[in-house]
Amino acid sequence: MVALAAFTPWERGLTTAPSGDAHLAAELEPFLDSGYMRDVSAAAIEPDGTVRFTGWGADEHDQFEIGSITKTFTAALLSDAIERGELTAETTLGEVFAELEGTSAGDLTMEQLATQHTGLPKSVDSAPITQMWKVYLRLDPYSEDLPSLLERAQGFDTDPGTYVYSNTGVALLGHAVARAAGTEYPQLVHDRLLEPLGMEETIVPESPADLPADAPAGFTNSGLRTGPWTLGAEAPSGSIRSTAHDMAIWMQAVADGDAPGADAVEPRTELEDGGSICYAWHVTPLDGTDITWHNGGTGGFRSYAGYSPDGRAVVVLSNTETSVDGAAGYLTTAPDGAGGAGGADAQAAPEAVHAAADDTTTEE
Repeated sequence: MVALAAFTPWERGLTTAPSGDAHLAAELEPFLDSGYMRDVSAAAIEPDGTVRFTGWGADEHDQFEIGSITKTFTAALLSDAIERGELTAETTLGEVFAELEGTSAGDLTMEQLATQHTGLPKSVDSAPITQMWKVYLRLDPYSEDLPSLLERAQGFDTDPGTYVYSNTGVALLGHAVARAAGTEYPQLVHDRLLEPLGMEETIVPESPADLPADAPAGFTNSGLRTGPWTLGAEAPSGSIRSTAHDMAIWMQAVADGDAPGADAVEPRTELEDGGSICYAWHVTPLDGTDITWHNGGTGGFRSYAGYSPDGRAVVVLSNTETSVDGAAGYLTTAPDGAGGAGGADAQAAPEAVHAAADDTTTEE
């Protein structure tokens, strides 16, 4: 029986019946069939401000790890701090952290960090063998504290101006913005973003001890439970937990230009794929529409958030390590069944959406 179970394929796609808005479920489902998915919660925002929710095994108030979408919050904090005069786009890490003055990392600017143009690798491992074992055991591979990260950063090799998607770079950015504001990153997110927007279901846990007892677990795409990821000093790159309800608030504020640090979504640098990068956000042309978006992934969660120029937005949160990037396709289809996502013309998201950015995982 054990051997049979090991080789029995898991069901592909969504594994439970939908709840919430049935029409939205029908529109999204064709884009969410890339592999086994356990629980999914989704929100869609229409140009007129209408918000709809649907879910498979979860509703809009269930909390998920949003992974690298956290970077969009860090980016907003940077833009907000610049507006407040606490730092500038050209402020360097060495100006904020005395430990980094005179080092290669210390010469990196806030804008280079926010636009992923530092040349830093995706993640600069503090203890590669330990991290490998933690990944094998499906645990959070990140446990380093900020002083340790800053000490290691003194030896980082950089290549300013070169685009490389780096979790460590955005982590340093988040801590720098918080230091300039005289506080810690989790508190800054709460005070300047979550509280003003009324996002009461969103948290920035500093350790697993901060999680509620009923915090949803993540799962591998073969159904194995994973441990929670709070990421230690890498938190500004991917530690936020949120709900579809709160992420709808976030996306509506970002798309409308009402979020603190709203100009974080302004394109800053063109990329080789024909798109561009803002502060954290990517802009990718899909079927003639420029989609502003980010995705995320931790040990057992995947997420996608994006919006189109007309103010249409979508958020998909899943507690399985199967990509939900296909949700981008929803933004390029006609709404309300007019040849749209729920109809016969529905297709998988263009490959560009899968290639433009990476997840907050240890995979290269």
